[in-house]
Amino acid sequence: MEKIKYLWIMAAQFRDYYEVLQVPRTVSEEDIKKAYHRLARKHHPDLNPPKDKPLHTQRMQEINEAYSVLSSKESRAKYDQFGKNWKDGAPGQQEQETGRQPGQTDEAFSDFFRNMFRQREERGESEELFPSELDIEAVLELSLGDAVQGADRSFSVMTSGICPNCRGTGRKGKAICPVCGGVGEVRRQREVKTKIPPGLLDGSRIRLRGQGNEGASGHGDLYLRIHLVPNPNFKVDGINLETALRVMPWQAALGSTVKVEALEGPLHMRLPKGTHTGAKLRLAQKGLGKPGERGDLLVRIEIDIPDSLTPEAEALLKKWEEEANA
Repeated sequence: MEKIKYLWIMAAQFRDYYEVLQVPRTVSEEDIKKAYHRLARKHHPDLNPPKDKPLHTQRMQEINEAYSVLSSKESRAKYDQFGKNWKDGAPGQQEQETGRQPGQTDEAFSDFFRNMFRQREERGESEELFPSELDIEAVLELSLGDAVQGADRSFSVMTSGICPNCRGTGRKGKAICPVCGGVGEVRRQREVKTKIPPGLLDGSRIRLRGQGNEGASGHGDLYLRIHLVPNPNFKVDGINLETALRVMPWQAALGSTVKVEALEGPLHMRLPKGTHTGAKLRLAQKGLGKPGERGDLLVRIEIDIPDSLTPEAEALLKKWEEEANA
């Protein structure tokens, strides 16, 4: 019984290379490469949860072995003719065909894939948002003030580019490129400097031409998705802002000129006589949005009560109460 179990395990180790790459046997060389890149990005151990890393490492070894055979015209022809016994006709070539060196372990072999990375992730968005497969997206956080006034920004973004060691072929001679792991791409950190235009809203997208991933056809674009950092002093309502202003009772009753903090700095606003708590006063064109199309700043009035009163102030309030009840 043990012998049968052992034989079953050994037989299960071989998988059809076309099945591994999820392609038909009539597939073209170009489609083999595309399938390999797609699966390499999907099963790269560093792009999956740590708990699944052993599974994806094993899967990557299977994918790499299948690609090393099917991407070579000679080895693919032998495989198509002899199937799993294709190596029997080429003794001594195993290390060359698989890209391994004598004495190299599975752990070292899987290290070939450590530098593979693709910036674009599955987003669940319409592909029309990214006309080129070389386009990437990053999130840029802006304060409310910078979103209104614009700003100069410098930041770094991770992109993928053509591997300088193999020039994007994924191979060095008959072996897989040790720098990119056969993907033909390497991960790079790029410094980007740009001027952020004024008037951006949360979720806005800026297109930076030529700042995306590098491919054989050139560079893709970088799309910056704007995220507005919450400000405790302002509540965002579309393109309008709301802020609270505490005033003294006599200011609300008699009317007064008060100072209001806006995004551009302090402003002076006339408080009408008889303003009640909860009233909202509007400062036009002091909200969010493009110049000339900005929303408003709504100032919500909160009447403050002093913690302590002087005898004179207390006497005045008592006289006010008497007159109100008369």
